[in-house]
Amino acid sequence: MEWLSLTIALVPAALAWGITVWQVRTQRVRQVEDVYVTRYWSLLDRLSTSTLRGMDGHTLTPQAEMAIRLYFRLSEDEADLRAQGWVSDDTWRDWSGAISSQMHRQPFERLWAETLEDSDAGRDYEFRHLRELWRDRSYDPSPTDSVRRWLRRAPGRNSTG
Repeated sequence: MEWLSLTIALVPAALAWGITVWQVRTQRVRQVEDVYVTRYWSLLDRLSTSTLRGMDGHTLTPQAEMAIRLYFRLSEDEADLRAQGWVSDDTWRDWSGAISSQMHRQPFERLWAETLEDSDAGRDYEFRHLRELWRDRSYDPSPTDSVRRWLRRAPGRNSTG
């Protein structure tokens, strides 16, 4: 009888604890994602319409070039956060598609080639994740740990960035 009472008390408590941990983790993931979405839009706000449309070619202002290079760093940070389990599946699907598409458009593509040269010469980040995403649009640096895979899910989350 004593074991039954203990089981009746502990099972719901354990379930409530698990749900709470999952909810707190999901909220924290959303907060991290929101910070990066805000950073993304602040970088895009620095670019002209012609740059965003891929019409600037080689005539970028120093500020626009800086914004694009910072975009590459932001994108690498986002992929690194994904690898650590801080970006949900839905958000990564959105982000990776947008990153890959943007990197293959001018003037981003030209600056990406220059950034890779700087990286290879040791003057910039390694850009390990972006290099993979450049080669393979379906690249996903998600964590392999099963608990992190379960925790990174954020149902109903749609994001842009």
